[in-house]
Order: sequence, then C-alpha cells, then structure tokens
Amino acid sequence: MADVLLCLHILLFVFSFAFTAGISILLGRVAGNADPATIHAAFSAARPLSMAGGIGWVLTALVGGALANAFQLPMNAPWLLGSYAAVAILILTGFLVHSPWQARVIAASASPSPQLQALLHSPMHRIASGVSAVCVLAIVYLMVARPG
Repeated sequence: MADVLLCLHILLFVFSFAFTAGISILLGRVAGNADPATIHAAFSAARPLSMAGGIGWVLTALVGGALANAFQLPMNAPWLLGSYAAVAILILTGFLVHSPWQARVIAASASPSPQLQALLHSPMHRIASGVSAVCVLAIVYLMVARPG
C-alpha cells in the first residue's frame, strides 16, 4: 500500500506543478505580448487548469501525510515540519494571491483598460511567484534530502 501511495504522491506533485507553475510560465509569456484579446483567451482557458493544479497541491499534501503514516515516519521530524510549512505557504499563496490575480486579469482583459497593464506588472504577483518557486524548491529538497 505504501508503494501505491508513494507513486500517487509523486504523480500528484508532478501534475500540480505542471498545472500551476507550468501554466504560470506560459501565461507570463502570453501577457508579454500585451494584446488584451489574446491575454483574455489564454487566461480564461488556463483558469480551470490552474484551479485543478491548486486542488492537486492539497491532494498531494493529504497523500503525503498518509504516506508518512504508512511508512511510520515521526510526524514531527524536522524535514516533515519544514515540508508542512512550505506546502501551507504554497497553497495559501496560490489561493489567496495567484487565483484572485488571474480572475482580475481575466476581468480587466475582457474590456481593455489601463488596469490590465497595472495587473500584469503587479509587484505583489511577482513576489508571490517568487515565494511559490522557493516553496516548491524547498519541498523538493526536504523530500529528497530529509535533513535533520
């Protein structure tokens, strides 16, 4: 059973990463062309996939907890505590910053306005993207190296 959970955990991680970070990279490239119609079409098409990726991160965390239990790992091991924190920050950043930002870009690109360019160059979104990237890197490191 633990092997099935491990496989599911890794598959969910890859799925979640692709549907959040991968799509975010693509949308960044689309946003660079500054065409409101293209931005609207791309962001609208990507939104359900991004949401699925966010839900995937939650499922990845739940399966990870079940996996740690199946392997009888101490749930308060330093590397697991770090992983809990990184995953929580990643999920909160996604649902509280990235998702609302995407919704605002979709709304602003539906009828072109100066607000669209302000959203696309928002420092908050760039900071949140950096925080998300650091969280993913931390999770990978903690899962592989298991320090402490």
